[in-house]
Amino acid sequence: MNKRTQVINYGYKALRTAAKKLYYLRFDLQYKEAFEKKRLNIAEGCRLDNQFFKEYKKKWLSWSESVIVSRKELECYCFFSGVKSIDYMPASVYFTTIDPILNDKQMAWGYSEKGNYSKLFGIDNEPVSFFRYTNGLSYDFGGNVLSSPEEFLNEKLKSYSRILIKPIMDSWGGRNILVFEKDKNDRWGCVNEEVEFSFRNLVRYYKKNFVVQEFLKQHPFYARFNPSSFNTVRMYVYRSPLDEKPYVLHSVLKAGKPNSVVDNLKAGGMAFYIMPSGKLHNGITMDLEKVNHLPDDPGALIQDLGSAPGIEDMKELSRSIALKLPFHRLVSLDINIDIDGKPRLVELNLSESGNVVQLFGYPFFGKFTDEIIEFCKKQKKIDFLRV
Repeated sequence: MNKRTQVINYGYKALRTAAKKLYYLRFDLQYKEAFEKKRLNIAEGCRLDNQFFKEYKKKWLSWSESVIVSRKELECYCFFSGVKSIDYMPASVYFTTIDPILNDKQMAWGYSEKGNYSKLFGIDNEPVSFFRYTNGLSYDFGGNVLSSPEEFLNEKLKSYSRILIKPIMDSWGGRNILVFEKDKNDRWGCVNEEVEFSFRNLVRYYKKNFVVQEFLKQHPFYARFNPSSFNTVRMYVYRSPLDEKPYVLHSVLKAGKPNSVVDNLKAGGMAFYIMPSGKLHNGITMDLEKVNHLPDDPGALIQDLGSAPGIEDMKELSRSIALKLPFHRLVSLDINIDIDGKPRLVELNLSESGNVVQLFGYPFFGKFTDEIIEFCKKQKKIDFLRV
């Protein structure tokens, strides 16, 4: 190897190292800034002492790729919930270190295709996805390629009065989800956007990927939180390397804001922690406002609603699916029971930090926190630039 090649190789390695460090630092700063904004909603007198924060940094920074953790983030968890703990997982450490170690990022896209869960996991709990347009090809529910997609779609729609259309990939935060209803003259109209219904128009709107599904009717208990969206329970499931068993860490009910067709917190919705007993914890909004009653009924207190129905069935389905994801140790699933009480898998998430859980006073990994840290310490660090 001549001197010129050696210099180029050295420069290449130096640039990759610098780029990787900057990539991690970007995550650290991004979450630090995000929680500085949220911190404004908490009383200014709520400040953690320096020794407590020092112990927190030692626990999470001594082994991770992150170089800073947000004091404001920790204060949000501690003072909003009223529970102090150094076990609260920093969001930046999750994304720079924990997530790429627990979950194979290169495999994630293959599992994320909405409308294909029935084939991937051998279940009949997914909403009926009777039409999928994937990378320019059209498929029916059975995965058969369609030669006349527009004709097939129009024929199928005769059996439905309300449908949901969303991207096959990347619909986080409720982005680009459309709901159409059929009027008394059998004409389809979009209820949440100014989009005309036609196959060609959907291709223009979504480009290469979208799925057309039945719009699920939800159980009456969950409809009380918002009847216009199918409100799902996000189940966080962790598969331990010690026994390879899946454990449901947390369950959080997401409910859409009034008249919204999506239940996402970022779209103005609410989140309610479901305790192991099935009873609901008071809710929160994206702006860190507490919710202690149903949105349209101030007299209906959350703590008096009783146990959420179908939770054990949802947990069972979540654990069974987690075991079919061998390259992912931490997954979150958006599930709820329909009007007939059947658990329905709406969406699979393979990179979810779950920091909303910690606002209720529950460290994300709970009793598995030290296990996770020790496991991550022993693993080879992942080069973000490769994934």
